[in-house]
Amino acid sequence: MMSSRLLPVLLLLLVVSVGCVPVQEEQSAKKRAQYHYILGVSALNEQNSTGALKEFLEAEKLDKRDHQIQAGLGQAYWLKQAHSQAEKHFQNAIKLSNGDPRYYNNLGALYLTMERFEDSIKAFTVAADNLLFDRPEVAWTGIGYAYVQLQDYQAAHRAYKKAIELNPRYYMSPFRLGELYYNQDRPVEALEAFNRAVELAPGFAQGFYWQGLVHMKLKDTVQAKKSFKEVVRLAPQSDTARLANNYLKILK
Repeated sequence: MMSSRLLPVLLLLLVVSVGCVPVQEEQSAKKRAQYHYILGVSALNEQNSTGALKEFLEAEKLDKRDHQIQAGLGQAYWLKQAHSQAEKHFQNAIKLSNGDPRYYNNLGALYLTMERFEDSIKAFTVAADNLLFDRPEVAWTGIGYAYVQLQDYQAAHRAYKKAIELNPRYYMSPFRLGELYYNQDRPVEALEAFNRAVELAPGFAQGFYWQGLVHMKLKDTVQAKKSFKEVVRLAPQSDTARLANNYLKILK
């Protein structure tokens, strides 16, 4: 199952202020709900899924019809690997927001981690086709990845290219395209894609790791070492750095 760390297709929650309501008691409850919601978002940003879940549940008690709170619960349950609960709350967020494409995108990303690839494509497509969605390249990249898992590589290629066309500065699209090229034994094209990904995101250790793999395939030991050393520099405690260090030992 795919790690959510390597899947930056989940959109960030937006913190917004609550509008005025006519009833004083309801207004107070909504304000308190927003207080817990903001604490939940802060906990998510700190990778504290338990704290986030606690705050979002408190917020939900006070305001059961706030779509942002439902989306927050979806993210918190996802991080806790409670996928069925996450799905339920993302679907609630969709209903309460009248089909906000951000939440369809989130649902598509969740389905990727659940390996429900056909469902993922459906959800991402709804998001991508919504003209009010300001990040369609994210959804198209998710569509491409789902097609890769279904071994429909032509459809995956088209989706990645569409994402790049829509936003040439979104680094995950060329990165995923590079993975596709690498696995199709097209190293020159893969290297071009990975080079573009790390150019757009110089702190993206995973991009340098795959760049190093391509250099190894092309028998360019010097450049491979440079790429793997960059991985170790950027993320010294990560599993990717451990793998990079192993390759550096082999390349000595």
